[in-house]
Amino acid sequence: MRALAVLAVMGFHEGASELSGGFLGVDIFFVLSGFLITDLLVTRYDTLGRLDLRDFWTRRARRLLPALAVMLVVVTAAASVIEPTQEVSLRPALLAAVTYTSNWYQILHHVSYFAAFSQLTAPAPLDHLWSLAIEEQFYLLWPLILWFLLFRLNGRRSRVTVILLAAAASALVMALQYTPGGDPSGVYYGTDTHASALLIGAALALAYPLASLGSLPAAQTKRLDAAGVAGLAVLAWAIGHFSGNDPAVYPVGLIVAALAAACLVAAAAGNGVIAVITSLPPLRWVGVRSYGMYLWHWPVIALAAALAGSGPTSAWTWLIETGVTIALAAASWRFIETPILQNGLRTTIRHWRQQLADIRTRPADARTRPADAPTGPADAPTGPADVRTRPAWRRRGSVPVAVATVTAIAVVVAVFGVVRPSESATPPGLLRQVAEGQRISSASQSGRTVKAGAHKSTAASSPPATACRSGQQPKVSGDQVTAVGDSIMVASAAALNAAMPGIYIDAQVGRQMQSGLAAIQDLAAAGTLRHIVVIGLGTNGDVTAGQIRQLRQVIGPNRDLVLVNTFGPMPWEHEVNAELDAAARQGGNVELANWNKAIAADPSLLWPDGIHPQPSGAKLYARVVLAAARAALSRAQPSSCPKPH
Repeated sequence: MRALAVLAVMGFHEGASELSGGFLGVDIFFVLSGFLITDLLVTRYDTLGRLDLRDFWTRRARRLLPALAVMLVVVTAAASVIEPTQEVSLRPALLAAVTYTSNWYQILHHVSYFAAFSQLTAPAPLDHLWSLAIEEQFYLLWPLILWFLLFRLNGRRSRVTVILLAAAASALVMALQYTPGGDPSGVYYGTDTHASALLIGAALALAYPLASLGSLPAAQTKRLDAAGVAGLAVLAWAIGHFSGNDPAVYPVGLIVAALAAACLVAAAAGNGVIAVITSLPPLRWVGVRSYGMYLWHWPVIALAAALAGSGPTSAWTWLIETGVTIALAAASWRFIETPILQNGLRTTIRHWRQQLADIRTRPADARTRPADAPTGPADAPTGPADVRTRPAWRRRGSVPVAVATVTAIAVVVAVFGVVRPSESATPPGLLRQVAEGQRISSASQSGRTVKAGAHKSTAASSPPATACRSGQQPKVSGDQVTAVGDSIMVASAAALNAAMPGIYIDAQVGRQMQSGLAAIQDLAAAGTLRHIVVIGLGTNGDVTAGQIRQLRQVIGPNRDLVLVNTFGPMPWEHEVNAELDAAARQGGNVELANWNKAIAADPSLLWPDGIHPQPSGAKLYARVVLAAARAALSRAQPSSCPKPH
């Protein structure tokens, strides 16, 4: 179970298009955690007649905190060397990480989970800790709530019913707070909105305790296996079908995934075929180290992206990042997690200190050599035998000395990285360009919007007569154009306004297609949608054929639609551009503005992130959009007007 969950999440974060719903692996973790923690607490309660909360929380801290602390120190040190500009956001993220409030920090700071690789800055290496924050908050609060339920409610059925009602309430809160077309990260990060999976796992533990699932008769085991197979099939479909901006996910998709995961957890806890499969040695090996793999995989991906710079990733990059993640997780399990779990933190630290103390004292004794010891060249061993004849204290002491040295260096570099003055993560020029673009976008909406009454009579009609001049290409006036886009359009707003004065621009950093579609629907409903509608979206997430169909329906047959394709190191770039190209090839009133082709010819016009255009690139962006708008008007102009050649 843990292996399936962590591999799905890793594949999703690596950008595998086949795992567009791999983020659901987190919900598998949630269901499993809710089940195991609740079963542990109830078993202890039945045995002792009370909940030993101090012992429970101590064990949780021993299991989770040491590995997290090591990861935070190493990642902070690495980020300080590889990408010092991360320090601005890394400091508050570190505070949120150590207090297990990362999810609320990311909500308050509007950190987008599903557009991490397409923002103005590089991916932050600690953004994945939001899910661990939710789990830790669950570990702190759930024992108290469970104690109240066990104390106040008699009977398994009533307890399960109350927990399922709480899961339904969490899903309802998510449904009420979710805004179709907006960034779903806010409801996805919330403890209150994303507690359903944890509570479903808890309800499963009360309804079917772990001990009872392992001792079911053969007939019930077969039914449990059937449920497990069905759950696995649903999860496989959901992981390959859903995407982060799919409105069906919030909360229906998450509930479906949690229920499917509950079926799989129950089957894995039994003694049937599913239990045998999930107990295979490779899966068990990964499952045991899944916590470390989850801790390390996102920082490895983020820092590797910072090292490699812009550009598409390859299969070799994925293999290297996965190998580094597994190696770090294995080392964490072998040298940190296992000793502390077995012996406790204090005992383990004392043992490490004792090893170092022994190393400091033994060399002096080892230098005492007998008088008849061999000293001549003929007696000196060579090659591999030399290693075998070294004193035992040297062979045993090299590892703790190396670990202590590396740890000290990492701590010093991490502290230096945290306290030194910060550098901006985004080039100042791009920040100024975006700020200017936001100002122009806002001004175009407040000062240049065509009033509803005036525009309703012309917006859906044929283009103005000025678009048809004998022997010339149609002239595009900004008063004819509504442009809706993301940060690429924000950075190009000044150039668009210069090329088409009076253009209406509604562009936002981080915007996805669903949000842009909602903006177009609002403009159409208000009657302020102009004749040419330019859509520059796809940088921050995928674009579906269904969304394009909705867009065409809203715009109608009497307006022209210009779709600007995308360029950058986003894993969905090819899929987005394929959808936009297919829409343009269908004919009708759709024109493609091929920004990808234009900028690929001279990527030096982009800022170092490989996504956002510099001022000269913004002018190219405006020319590409203007050319597509002219082509759209040329196609739509009356037959009496001569076609341009």
